[in-house]
Amino acid sequence: MNGEINLDLNDIKKEEATKEEETYRIAGFNERFLAYLIDTLPFVFLNYYSLTFLIKNNYLIYSDSLASKWKWAWIALFIIYEVIFTSGGRVTLGKKLLGIRVVSKNGENLSIIKAFIRVIGYFISSFTLNLGYIAALTNKNRISLHDLLASSRVIRTREKSPFTEGAILVLSWGLMAFFVAGWANRTVLQVTPSEKKQINEARRTLAKLAKLQEIHYRKYGFYTNDIKKLAELTGDIKAVRYELSKTLAEGSLEMASDGKTYVITAKAKNWRKTRVEISNLQIQEQ
Repeated sequence: MNGEINLDLNDIKKEEATKEEETYRIAGFNERFLAYLIDTLPFVFLNYYSLTFLIKNNYLIYSDSLASKWKWAWIALFIIYEVIFTSGGRVTLGKKLLGIRVVSKNGENLSIIKAFIRVIGYFISSFTLNLGYIAALTNKNRISLHDLLASSRVIRTREKSPFTEGAILVLSWGLMAFFVAGWANRTVLQVTPSEKKQINEARRTLAKLAKLQEIHYRKYGFYTNDIKKLAELTGDIKAVRYELSKTLAEGSLEMASDGKTYVITAKAKNWRKTRVEISNLQIQEQ
């Protein structure tokens, strides 16, 4: 008896799921991504360029406080825009162009409160290294973190041709690659303040060795490629060794000299081991 009841319940659930799929089709990740860009990028650009315009034309005087307030004002406008055009059956510009819209879990129009929760979920998704957005790739209904919070779904309002589907696929993944590369350049490839400090320390060490080379030249009439002889000129070899080990990557210091010229190269102690160099020719040019 219990088995028959469970079977009936399972059949009901399957029928409901089938009816749901027949009622609407879930929007894909790629079209959602493009719609999101169309909706958000104007606010990003207007935030920057409007403030730049006003400052250049002396309507405002720049300050960190002003830039922060201006940014938050545009964020507030974006939230209002999303809440209005995501609720009540309305659609944002991006979603209209891509033929998709947001509905509640049961397929009805999203309420203003749910729309507000959903847009706040955008920021939560972003702060979690965009994992909230990527979650949409891991489930059949393309539910992202903000959809989960607002109990919403993104559905298609019109079908697309195979050509359009292909264009959306290529464009969306191309833009994603572009933004990932930009993020990597800002966070991974760009030299951080702490790295700059390490590189500058390495350069200062090489500058000190260059001064010792000049002292050696005045005393003996030629430059040397022997670091020990340069260290002996200071009268404190241990101090020289300490500074070299503190500011330069181990085993990276190299000196080359033909007596009339010299080149000193080494690598800083930052994680990417930035190469630094100094020579008497560089000093003369300066």
